[in-house]
Amino acid sequence: MSSGSIVSVEDSDTDFLALQHALHAAGVTNRVERCDSGRAAIGFLLAEEGGSLAEKASLIMLDLNLPGVDGRELLRKVRARDPMRAVPIIVLSTSSHPKDIDNCYRAGADAYMVKPLELEDWETKVGQLAHSWLKPNDAAKHCGRVMQRNGGDHDALNRIIESEIIPRLLLAHSRPDTERAGMSAGIGFVAGEEEVAELTRLLLTHDIGVASTYVETMRGQGATLGSLYLTLLAPAAQLVGDWWRADQCDFTQVSLALARLQHLLRDLNPPLEGQKH
Repeated sequence: MSSGSIVSVEDSDTDFLALQHALHAAGVTNRVERCDSGRAAIGFLLAEEGGSLAEKASLIMLDLNLPGVDGRELLRKVRARDPMRAVPIIVLSTSSHPKDIDNCYRAGADAYMVKPLELEDWETKVGQLAHSWLKPNDAAKHCGRVMQRNGGDHDALNRIIESEIIPRLLLAHSRPDTERAGMSAGIGFVAGEEEVAELTRLLLTHDIGVASTYVETMRGQGATLGSLYLTLLAPAAQLVGDWWRADQCDFTQVSLALARLQHLLRDLNPPLEGQKH
């Protein structure tokens, strides 16, 4: 299979058809390949033959409740092979239980969405979320089509960025005690608007090394992980969305900035020992 394909791991014929319809309605033209079980997905995605994981898929859309090897185990196995998250994984599940959502993010999911009941919701939510997580160049091309169709209106993609991607990136790399630790210590270090804006600029225009060095200087001044998270990283993530809404950056820059933020969060706050796979 050629690079650029979307791999759907889905045992339900009905849900797979809904996904195909949603991607088409959202203007996603990538080829869609289906694995109807966890074992089939392992055999295809993780097999040595056929190229690397990134050559086999640009995006994986994963159902959790699969026969044999379930989606949670598959997610862990894929992330063990792809620790740098070269291939985004969107979990689509009927479960809205917070524990399922949290476990998936900690195992390496990039986004989690409860499967909609209505076909229209598949189009407006699942389809657009998928194209937001495709490779930046592909997403930018699609962004242009969406803006033409909507007369230049950014609202739909804004909602995806602000309500889906940014909060979930932060959640994926947070720990239950991180916020409490920052609060109980009185935070101490508080990043100002200039520091937040500077980090945002670095995320948008430089490689991850420059942004990491900038944040490390804050840690050298005594900033804790909790204070960095609360007063620098979360506000910078929000500012990325604000600047996108104000047309101060394009969609390709936003996609790259979010990827850099994801790496930065992982470097600052790696998985707990019991969560490594």
